[in-house]
Amino acid sequence: MMSEHVILWEYKPFADGWEDETPDAVVWVDVAAFDQAWRLTDQYIRPGGANGQDDRYAGVGRWFASNRHCRMMDATYDEGHVNFVDGRHRFSWLRDQGVESVPLQVAPGLRDTFNARFQAKNLATVLRLNGNRPSR
Repeated sequence: MMSEHVILWEYKPFADGWEDETPDAVVWVDVAAFDQAWRLTDQYIRPGGANGQDDRYAGVGRWFASNRHCRMMDATYDEGHVNFVDGRHRFSWLRDQGVESVPLQVAPGLRDTFNARFQAKNLATVLRLNGNRPSR
């Protein structure tokens, strides 16, 4: 039986000592559009996570098997390339589950760039589960 769950995203605040900095912007990106740009980088995680770091890809699946919240991922855009500061395993696992949109934290000056290139139509992350368990 297929069920749908909306992921609740948690904003990751700056660490102590950075309170005077401008907070990150939150942008909602279309997963397919962002993935197309990301696959051109050397940090890209292929479908299935085989080239991921240690057991992190599988760990994301275990997390979502019993949780419906998650810390936002951080991304950047430099010299025409997107990269993750934090969250590439979360993104790749969610991509492989068919998720269509996710929020990313980006530097405030990158908000317009991300919105122009990757803006999602949907402002919700819907995770579809088979029999109450995410697929691998």
